[in-house]
Amino acid sequence: MQNVLTFFKTHRRALTGALLCFFLFAVFAAVWLTHIRGQGDKSSSWAINDQFHSFATIEEKMEQRFSCDRDLLALSLVLAAEDTETPPEGELELILTDSATGEELARSVGDMRYIYNGWDAYYTTLGLDRFVENPGEAVEYTLTLIPHYTGEGRLCVGYEEGGMPAGVSLTVDGEEVDGTVAMLGTQARVGGFLTKFYWVFALGCIAAAGLLYWLYCRRTVPLHRMVFCAVLVLGFAFNVLLPPYAAPDEKYHINQSFTLASTLYDPHLPVAKSHIRDTIRRPSDQDALIQVDETTVFTWQHIAKVIGRPNTDPTFATHTFDEYQVDSSYTLYWISGFGVLIGYWLHLGFAATLYLGRLANLLFFAFLAAWAVKRTPVAKPAFAVAALLPMTLHLAASYSRDSNLLALCFFFSALLLDLAFGPREHIGWKQLVLPVVLAVLIVPSKVVYLPLAGLILLIPAVRLGRFARWIKGGFLALCAVAFLLNSGAAGALVGFTQTSGTAAAGAASLMAQEQAAQEPAAPESDVQSAAQASSDEAAQSAAQTSGAAESASQAADPAEEGAAAEPSASSSAAQPASETAGSASEPAAANSFSTQEDLTCFTLPYILSHPLETAELCIRSVVEEGDHYLSTLVGGTLGYFGLDKPLDLAWGWIILLYGLLALAWLCPEEGGAMPPAARWGTLFIALCCCGLAVLGCISWTPTYYETIYGFQGRYFLPVLPLLLLVRPKALCLAGDCRRGIVLAAALVDIVVLLNVFLAVVAR
Repeated sequence: MQNVLTFFKTHRRALTGALLCFFLFAVFAAVWLTHIRGQGDKSSSWAINDQFHSFATIEEKMEQRFSCDRDLLALSLVLAAEDTETPPEGELELILTDSATGEELARSVGDMRYIYNGWDAYYTTLGLDRFVENPGEAVEYTLTLIPHYTGEGRLCVGYEEGGMPAGVSLTVDGEEVDGTVAMLGTQARVGGFLTKFYWVFALGCIAAAGLLYWLYCRRTVPLHRMVFCAVLVLGFAFNVLLPPYAAPDEKYHINQSFTLASTLYDPHLPVAKSHIRDTIRRPSDQDALIQVDETTVFTWQHIAKVIGRPNTDPTFATHTFDEYQVDSSYTLYWISGFGVLIGYWLHLGFAATLYLGRLANLLFFAFLAAWAVKRTPVAKPAFAVAALLPMTLHLAASYSRDSNLLALCFFFSALLLDLAFGPREHIGWKQLVLPVVLAVLIVPSKVVYLPLAGLILLIPAVRLGRFARWIKGGFLALCAVAFLLNSGAAGALVGFTQTSGTAAAGAASLMAQEQAAQEPAAPESDVQSAAQASSDEAAQSAAQTSGAAESASQAADPAEEGAAAEPSASSSAAQPASETAGSASEPAAANSFSTQEDLTCFTLPYILSHPLETAELCIRSVVEEGDHYLSTLVGGTLGYFGLDKPLDLAWGWIILLYGLLALAWLCPEEGGAMPPAARWGTLFIALCCCGLAVLGCISWTPTYYETIYGFQGRYFLPVLPLLLLVRPKALCLAGDCRRGIVLAAALVDIVVLLNVFLAVVAR
C-alpha cells in the first residue's frame, strides 16, 4: 500500500493530466451519443424557384429545363392529387439529363401513394440514384417526370406563371406552359462527415488541454510562452469551427485584405488604392457556399471538400467585384493581406487562401499578446485572461481589423507600463521608437483609443532626463498630428459638432447621403465611408477617403443586424413550402440614409440642447441592453448578431468567464510596485477610451431610437487589462495562481468551443 501511495505521489502531475484528458474524452463521448449521433440525415437545400400559384395536371410527361450551379443529391417538387378523393396510384419516374448533350445524369422511381394527398402545398423530395456533381459553373438541366398510372387518380405539379428566365422552359404533355415549377435542390447531406469532423475536433481539444497542462506543470516555461501556445492552439480551433465570413462583419474585412493583396500581386494596379465600393480578387475567388454569414455543418463539409483545390487563374490575373470594403485605410490589413498574397503566390484555392490570411492575423496577435504579458510589470494575469477570452480569440482568428488592433493596444499598454514602472531606470531614445510606431498605428485606425497616448504621462520624469516634458509633449503632439492627418478625422469632428444635427460621425455632403440611400444595403461603416468617399470625389480627391465614421467611433463597424440566410436544411421527405425557402434578410433601415429621421442624430449640439433625452437614451440602453453588453464583452455571443440561430452561450459560462477575470484582478503582483495615483490615472485613461466608444455610438444613433445604436461590449476589450489595475489591497489573493488562471481560461475556452459546435449543428 505504501508503494502505491508513493507511486501516486511521485507521478501525481502525470496522473492528474491523464485524468483530465480522460474526463474530457468522457464529456465529448457523452455529447456525441446525445447530440451528434443520428445527425447524418441533415440535408442542405436551396430554392431553385419557390413561387407557385397554379397547378398543372400531368397525364403523360412533364419536362422542366432549369439552370443550376450547385451539386444535386435530390429534387423537391410541389406535388398534389388532382382530386383529393382519388389519389394517384402507380410509379413516378424521374429522369435528369444534361440539356446541352442529352446525357442522362440520374434517375429514380417512386411510389405515388406516398405523395401528400392534399392542397397544403407540401414539397415532396425525389431522390436521385447518382450524385450529380456541378463543375463549378451554371449548367442547364432537363427534369422529366413520367407518371405510370395504375388508377384513375392524376398527379398535379405546382408552378408559377410567367416571368421565365432565359434557358428555362416548362412542357406538360407536349404543350409548352408559360411558367416554372416550384423546385428545391438538395445539394448535400452531412452523412458520416459530421461524426468524423466531431472526433477530429474532440481529439484536437483533448490534445490541446494535455499540452497546456504540461506547460502548466513545467515551471521552467515562462507565463508568456504558455499564453502564446494557448492563444495559438485555441485560436486555431476557433478558426476551424467559425470559418471565414463567420466573424462580425468579416466579409467586408476580407474584401479589404484581398484588395490590398491584389494590388500587391497585380503589377498593373496601384498599391493599396481602390474604391471602397469595389473589391479586387482573383477571378475564381468566389464560392457561394463559403461566403455566408451563418456557419452550418454544410459549410464545414464544403470547406473540407475544396480546401485542397489549387487556383487555376493565370498568374497576376485579378478581377473587380461589386462588393463593399470597410474603408480606404489599409493600415490594419497588411498582416492578413500578406497572408493572402502568399496564397496567391502559391496558387492556393480560395478556401486555403482565406485561411492563410486568418492564420497570419492569429500569429501576429499571439506574438504581441504574449510579448505584452512578458513586458508588463503589473497585471500579467489580466493581460493573459483578456487575450484568452472567447471574444478575443474569435476576433484574433479572423480578418477583422480588431485582431491587429487588440494586439497593438495590448502591447502598447504593456510597453508603456514597463517604461514607467519596470526595472529600467533610464530611458533612451531607442526605447521610445517602438511606442511611437505603435501610437502612430493605433490612433489613426481607431480614434476612440487616442487617450491611450496619455500613458506616456505615467513615466517618471527622472527616467526621461531633463527633456522629459518636451519628450512627453512631443509624443502627444505626434499622436494628435497622426489623428488630424487621417482624412476622415476632420469630417468626424465636423459631423459631430455641426449644428444641424444631421449625419453625425462624418456624413460629408447631401450628395453623398443621396448616393448612399440609392446604394444597395451596406455596412454601417461602409455607408459612412461611402459618404466621405463621395464627398472627396466631388472635390476630386477620392484617393484620400478613409471612412470618417470608422475613425470617429469604434461603433462604426459594419452593422451586424443584416445577414444572409443559410439554405434551408431538412431531413424529411415532405416539407411545407413556406418553411423551406432560402432568403436573404436586408440590413436594418438604420444602415442607409433613407429618411430625414435617420439623418438626425445625437450630435454634440443636439446632446447639449437635449441633455435629458440623451440621459434617457443611455439609461434605457443600460436597462434594456445591459445583458447584451456584458455578454459581448467576453464572448457570450459570437459570430454575426441578428441571425435566426445566433451562437449564444448559456449565462453560466458567461458568469464563469467573469469569474476568471475576477481572479486575474485579485491575483497578487509579481514584481515592481505601481503607485496608487498611477493606477487611478491609468483607470481614468481606460475609462476615457470607453467613454469615447460609447459617445461615438451615441453620435451615430438617430434621435428617434430607443437605445444606443450598434454598441457592443467588445469595444472595451483593448483597454480591459487597464480597467483591472485598481483594486483594494485587502482583496488580494494569498498565493500566486497566474499559471492556474491561464490553464483554467484555456479549459473554459474548450467548453465554449464545444458549445459553439453544438450551436452550429443545431442550425
